[in-house]
Amino acid sequence: MPEPVKLLNAEQVAAFDVEYIDDSLFQHFNKAVNEFIKSPENLHLLDVGGGNGSYADRFLEHYAGSQVTIVEPDEAMLGKNNVHPNKHLRHGIFQKFNNSETFDLIQFNWVLHHFVTSGYSSTHQLQRQGLLDAYDMLAPGGLIIIFENFYEGKNDSNTPGKHIFHLTASKWLKKLTRRLGANTAGVGVCFNSAYHWQQQLQDVGFEVVHTSHCYNFGNLSLWKKCLLGIKRQRVGLLVGQKQIS
Repeated sequence: MPEPVKLLNAEQVAAFDVEYIDDSLFQHFNKAVNEFIKSPENLHLLDVGGGNGSYADRFLEHYAGSQVTIVEPDEAMLGKNNVHPNKHLRHGIFQKFNNSETFDLIQFNWVLHHFVTSGYSSTHQLQRQGLLDAYDMLAPGGLIIIFENFYEGKNDSNTPGKHIFHLTASKWLKKLTRRLGANTAGVGVCFNSAYHWQQQLQDVGFEVVHTSHCYNFGNLSLWKKCLLGIKRQRVGLLVGQKQIS
């Protein structure tokens, strides 16, 4: 039996009541959609962890006639959504999302690193299963679109993400890691390198994997970077396409 998903509490979730996709990042998204889908009209998007729905509103404004289904575990966040006839709200976690329809697009906006369990290995299994489930829910030729923070060590290793996971997942270190700025303290967060995500997407069957660099980020001191093994921190866009036939 798979380990249960660890969820953030209401206070932790409230800190993410922010829309991170600005005009520049939406252009990255729009370019990818236009590149892989010949007629991007009347699309059905599954927005995983879509929160307050502001991203869904932007999508519906740009792709008129399309549909968005939001699956979100926090009921308070769902309650902040604007009503739209083409927006469908589902309360629950992605791992228990049952839907008879297929989707043209499935999007994870800084969500996959919150797919965590009690162990590092089982967390990676949970993340991989999430990608596999998305593959199964997509129509032929459909896209998985992922905005993520990439924490990369020497030779694109996952060393920084592993250290961060163990520090943030520890209940013993919860007070310390929270003081150091980790909002996910006591629950955990699992970042990965771009290379890791690319390999996982290919392993579960995605035919095309496209990576786009968005911007570098990070204000950690040099000693913290050395301690965590961080060589580079950046935001990127990953796109995988399901086989058309």
